[in-house]
Amino acid sequence: MNENESVEAKKSEKTDQDKAVLRRDNEEYKIIKKLPKRFPSSLNDIYVTNKTDFKAQYERCKHLLYSKIEPQPNEIVLHAMGPAINRAINLALRLQKEKSCKVNCYTSTILLEDDLYPLVDYLDISSQHRYISAVHINIKSF
Repeated sequence: MNENESVEAKKSEKTDQDKAVLRRDNEEYKIIKKLPKRFPSSLNDIYVTNKTDFKAQYERCKHLLYSKIEPQPNEIVLHAMGPAINRAINLALRLQKEKSCKVNCYTSTILLEDDLYPLVDYLDISSQHRYISAVHINIKSF
């Protein structure tokens, strides 16, 4: 047995072990996805989701940035995760196009934990971790 064959054999053993660890039968577990921990909320924090109407989110942002109400927060922060990132970016670009404002964008990765409840008696309750992308957009009006 030469060196290349032994290296390939070790790699195949390793990938078989990794696959065994990652395999979970969907018929054996019910996955309950938990909500992520929220960032501290204030008047100028807006959490963008795909469920809320885009026009309503846009009007709320515009009202907070450009209203004459005191104390006027001349800065808002849009927070979005996963599929809502596109909507948050579109919202920020639309606000920037309409009025003069400065936009700063920051990305992050958030750890989510899901509970796995067994549907069969011989398994235990467990959890799995997954990561999701997030974006935080600071919009400051002049």
